[in-house]
Amino acid sequence: MLEIRKEAPFKLGQCEVSPSDNSLNFSDATSNTEPSNKVSIQPKFIEVLSYLARQYPKVVTREELIDTIWEGNRYVGSKALTNAIWHLRKHLNQGASGEQVIETVRKMGYRLLLEPEFNDADLVDEPDLLQQAQQKIKQLTRLNRTFTLAGGLFVCVITVALGYHLYQDSIRYVPTTKQNLTTAAGSELYPAVSPDGRWLVYGSRGSNRYASLYLKDLQNPAETPKRLTSTKTAEIRAVWSPDGSALYYGSEHRSENKCYLTKLNLDSNEALKLGECYTYSSAIDIAPDASRLVYIWDASEGFGSGLYELSLANEGEGPKRLSCTENCSYRDRDIAFSPDGNWLAVARRFGNISEDIFILHTQTGEEQRLTFGLEDIRGLSWHQDSERLIFSTENSGVRNGYIVGIDDKQILPLEVEGMSYPRSIPNSDELVYSNYMRDYQVASFALEQSIPTATFPLLQVEYSYRNPDYSSVTQRIVYVSNETGFNEIWSSDADGNQRRQHTDLKRRVAYPSWSHDGTKVAFLAPDDKNEGNKIHVLDMRTSNISILATPYLDHNRPSWGWNDDMVLASSKDGITEFYLDNRLPKVISPIDMRLGKMIAEDKLVFTQLGKRGLWMLSLSNPGQPSELISANYFGEGYNWVAADKGIYFRTSRSGFQLINFWRFNTGLITPILKLPSGSIPRSGAMSYVASRNSLLMTLSQNYKRDVIKLQHKLLY
Repeated sequence: MLEIRKEAPFKLGQCEVSPSDNSLNFSDATSNTEPSNKVSIQPKFIEVLSYLARQYPKVVTREELIDTIWEGNRYVGSKALTNAIWHLRKHLNQGASGEQVIETVRKMGYRLLLEPEFNDADLVDEPDLLQQAQQKIKQLTRLNRTFTLAGGLFVCVITVALGYHLYQDSIRYVPTTKQNLTTAAGSELYPAVSPDGRWLVYGSRGSNRYASLYLKDLQNPAETPKRLTSTKTAEIRAVWSPDGSALYYGSEHRSENKCYLTKLNLDSNEALKLGECYTYSSAIDIAPDASRLVYIWDASEGFGSGLYELSLANEGEGPKRLSCTENCSYRDRDIAFSPDGNWLAVARRFGNISEDIFILHTQTGEEQRLTFGLEDIRGLSWHQDSERLIFSTENSGVRNGYIVGIDDKQILPLEVEGMSYPRSIPNSDELVYSNYMRDYQVASFALEQSIPTATFPLLQVEYSYRNPDYSSVTQRIVYVSNETGFNEIWSSDADGNQRRQHTDLKRRVAYPSWSHDGTKVAFLAPDDKNEGNKIHVLDMRTSNISILATPYLDHNRPSWGWNDDMVLASSKDGITEFYLDNRLPKVISPIDMRLGKMIAEDKLVFTQLGKRGLWMLSLSNPGQPSELISANYFGEGYNWVAADKGIYFRTSRSGFQLINFWRFNTGLITPILKLPSGSIPRSGAMSYVASRNSLLMTLSQNYKRDVIKLQHKLLY
């Protein structure tokens, strides 16, 4: 069989190919002179063309060309071959007057369309000994390289698999450990560890209800924590500067009745006012490069509270609002910068019983939603990898911790009951949090007894139940209970017996209210998108639940009109009537009402958001509300109830709470029961049982809150 030498020159039409100097020599077809045009090209291009010529007229596969020219290196050869064919066509087609010289055979390879012309002297019977030796060396080299690569790859796979297995085992067996960092008698909140891991700052309320910041040396845990702030101001929530030299926080100056955003230099103990703030407990965080603060503030621009940014690099530059300003369906409530500075996590409240987490890219403004349908977020913090968020949320009265990835959005439970306000320890896989355990119960208090009595729990049970409302028609109490693991509507008789579950929505329901005729119960529950709440009406005779027509996303606590033909609640437009016949609601007053109760056919008694006092208006003339109890004596929002002879209401004092009675006929206020501070929660409810002359109210068992350090396998 005849073979052609690898270095043999040949002709393709008017082109002479010279492998010895890697050139293409083109001659004019009309002239007998020497070649008129010479083009030098890369050696590999010449090798491809020469190989196609030696194999003419066969189709040569890409794999054969890569094996021959690039010795089987497919990573390099694949792109290089495509490049070589392109360049060869560019030159040869031009010399062939536009005719195609190299053909691509689909799914097979390439072949020459022109027959190459070789010199007879270049035709040999078989490859010479040198070529045979070179071919064997190449084959052995390729074989050796293949075995070496396969062996190395096998070792790498085994090593990686073994390492991953050992790493997963080490994480799987990481114990969940908790270490108390504080043991004081107060209520320690919002813990944060310094960047060097040595110092813990936290806020604590004393017996006088005012809070201060404290600093604890974690390397000397036996030492008494140092109070950082004055007793004449109130502070509870602080963040560290990235270098650990300063703290930033909100400080309420009681003598001025103002809140100031403050920087405290720890070396000099100098406090510098940076601007105004909303309240001392508002969320605040600092960018990892210390360029700016982001915090919750109400600038009195008419937009309400929201996120504001204050530059720390450019002094004198005022705060800039980041939250929306018009037609907002949410309120921003908490924030946290990722350690790499790329993301800002934001907790947003939709209505008053739904809240979720969003992340905003700090450079592009890109926004992503991480969670759907949470209830009440109690703290956000990033893991040190900037890829996961740790948060606490209250679900049906129980607080717990969770971790969510920003890519897969998978939420995993930490199963640490009571976790609140978690904060990652810098450069660590551990975190600190405030342990917050709080149970609720409905309690009964008998009025005007000859022998003084205390409150008695309605039910002797372990789960939480709250927000009672009594119907004199059915002689039953409706309330919210988490007995099934979800907040649902339940009822019992006046003694707490004959309990019945009435809803099975498996999501948070709240604030049940009896109709006057005892046939229906109105309550709030999240909407289908978990971006607000709707007023639901439960028919106690049929167990059917209907949702009242409304254009609003958020509604405050519902109560019934005098004839039970509509439900009263506050919307963003003010006091609003919602109808049972699917008519659109009607706004009767622009007043921002917290809770209202009809005490006569035309008289509504109510409290206002942001304004003290108990008020009354006529539905027929709603433009002229009157103050029923002066703001000097009444500062309650929800813990009050109207009886035949007057109003029972809660009052908070320094270190204790009072239940007072205000009489309609005399206007006198009489204290009737003294309770420890925090016994009646701010969001509780009261109801009056006329047949027994007793009060029903929500009581809270508020356990001591300590700062705890947590080690957990999901944090690794």
